Amino acid sequence: MKHILDASFRYRPSFDTDVRRTFERVRRQQQTKGKDVPKPGPEVRVKVLQLDQLKKASGS
Repeated sequence: MKHILDASFRYRPSFDTDVRRTFERVRRQQQTKGKDVPKPGPEVRVKVLQLDQLKKASGS
């Protein structure tokens, strides 16, 4: 997102904006981003040990 102090920022008055077109453009961008995102890999399972189980496992 452009910041107001960015040199490429151009102010556009409210009467010069079309909210419907803006939302349509954002939806299209989100849909194309969703296609490019790789699917997550296999789920990683983590085993949680209680403190006394951890002591037994480490041999202490």
